[in-house]
Amino acid sequence: MSLKIMQGDQYAIVFTGSQDGKPLDMTTIDEIEFTVDRLRKTYPGDVTQDADGNFLFPLTQEETFTIQRSSQHVQIRVKFKGGATPTVIGVDVGDIYVADSISKVVL
Repeated sequence: MSLKIMQGDQYAIVFTGSQDGKPLDMTTIDEIEFTVDRLRKTYPGDVTQDADGNFLFPLTQEETFTIQRSSQHVQIRVKFKGGATPTVIGVDVGDIYVADSISKVVL
């Protein structure tokens, strides 16, 4: 993942989900955990899905101000529906570079 954000930014990071090169079959998924630095959000929940199947990880200004300047690791874990022992698979997405903001004021 090659993304650059700045402390104080506010928008949604877009993640595209696929498995073996195909779109995710959402009928087989119980929960998806997205972790950016120490920010953890889940689908369903804080993370939503748009009409194209992309996942939208919302960020507030307050949240991005808490992220330290540097490259921050991003991971996604998917919990698939199953019987007594569902399968959970983690994916290392890469890093997001976070630039320092001179202003620390929430607009």
